[in-house]
Amino acid sequence: MPNIATFLKAEISRVARKEVRAEVEALRKRGWQQWEAGDRAMPPGLFELFMLKAGQWPLDGNAGL
Repeated sequence: MPNIATFLKAEISRVARKEVRAEVEALRKRGWQQWEAGDRAMPPGLFELFMLKAGQWPLDGNAGL
């Protein structure tokens, strides 16, 4: 069973992703749906920004690219 710190980290990550998605959604809702479905490739720069803002990649240059 996960401890409270693990739960909070996951919850913060989920909320961050939701906020970032809302910002990106301004581009076009349909575009986002196509990216999620794999019908269209997300521009690399936008993907990188999304990953950084969602906290999935560190900002110290060690993104593992």
